[in-house]
Amino acid sequence: MCSRFFIGLFLISGLLLTFQNPVEAQQTQLTSPETVAPKQLQPLASAAVTPTDQTVADPAATKSGRRVRSRDNKLGDRVAKITTDLEKLPQSHGQFWREYDITPYTKGRNFPATVQPEQTIVDWILRQIGIKAWHSSPFGTLTADSEKLYVYHTQEVQLMVADIVDRFVDTQFFNESCTVRMISLSRPDWIAKGHPYLRPMQIASPGVQGWILERAGAQALLQELARRTDFKDIAPPQFLIPNGIEHNVVSKKQRTYLRDVQINSATLNGYAEDRVTIEEGFRISFVPLSSLDSLDIEATIKLDIVQIEKMIPLMIDAPTATNPRQRIQIESPQVACFKLDEMIRWPKNKILLLDLGTIPLPNISEQTESQNFFSGFAKNIVPSSRANVLLFIECVNGNSVAIPTLPIQSQSQQTVTSPPLPNGQPTIPTTSPNRHGTAIGSNSFYWQGIH
Repeated sequence: MCSRFFIGLFLISGLLLTFQNPVEAQQTQLTSPETVAPKQLQPLASAAVTPTDQTVADPAATKSGRRVRSRDNKLGDRVAKITTDLEKLPQSHGQFWREYDITPYTKGRNFPATVQPEQTIVDWILRQIGIKAWHSSPFGTLTADSEKLYVYHTQEVQLMVADIVDRFVDTQFFNESCTVRMISLSRPDWIAKGHPYLRPMQIASPGVQGWILERAGAQALLQELARRTDFKDIAPPQFLIPNGIEHNVVSKKQRTYLRDVQINSATLNGYAEDRVTIEEGFRISFVPLSSLDSLDIEATIKLDIVQIEKMIPLMIDAPTATNPRQRIQIESPQVACFKLDEMIRWPKNKILLLDLGTIPLPNISEQTESQNFFSGFAKNIVPSSRANVLLFIECVNGNSVAIPTLPIQSQSQQTVTSPPLPNGQPTIPTTSPNRHGTAIGSNSFYWQGIH
């Protein structure tokens, strides 16, 4: 009986060894070949992971009740559960892959070697379509190199991207440019006489007003403004900004001050200084882009100004062993800032006027760009001043010229007669959606009457 029992036990154990361990079966399944993505998604096939990249939970942590950590061969120990399987990109909303050739823009324009023009296209797409469309459901991706723009998204988004790319690569718009003229006045009372020439448009930035003018009305308004004694032509329209080209101007200077001191016996003076630096100046970015029907011009305008109006002195106690009554003067800066970030669309045959309000104008002696439409900042303004700043933006094609710069004369020498208002009223354009959303008061009786 005993021999039969041991023989039966031996046979049962042999049968059990013929079956594979469930863990080993799971590992065998993981090492099987992965499903390849569709042909149109082959550029992203590198995202598929190899079998050696699998993440495995720590079983010892699970038994002991400690926080479970996953182990990834490339990312190390992680709290988050990481999945490495990628059979295909999500297509639940009908997303599909497209590659746009942007070489007519990136290779056909005169860009410096250090510039990445494809980034201008990407920034415009993100601005007009919105960043949320690429970082939320439905799944999508957007990237670019110097030759192609790669997009994976729904048909609705792909159509918008295709329109934007066409505007950048269409060679018929390469000879178009924009001029930006910047003037300053000490007071904003110019609007009393200039109001008959102006037709308002909605601007979302606080404190900024937008207007549309006919060319004749803009010239008449400039002639009227030039008679004022506080008129300053900070940036005459002598610099052409080509269509679709980003124009960046950065002009800043550093100012260092003592922000705080802390007792520290290890230092020579018995206290440690906290000296910090503030960059004072301005940064502007301007990108004009023609519409596909060649009737409108659209532009992204960004302006950041930082001005230190004054440094406020403060005395604090900093006693040391050698000088128990020591007091040290630190400083607190009084800073004035201004920010403009808009995407505006208006007819090409009209002039866009932006009233930035009364803003700080930092006096910068060092220019990072020798020729730009803001070069007058360094020589035409008073340090630590404020002024009412106006921007006149005009589209100029290959056969037309901008409104000429008016000579600034004394009031007794000027005999300019303003021309009559042009017949008809200008069409009020609609502004493109931007990150600010709809302007406050857009449904008021004021705007209903305008439209």
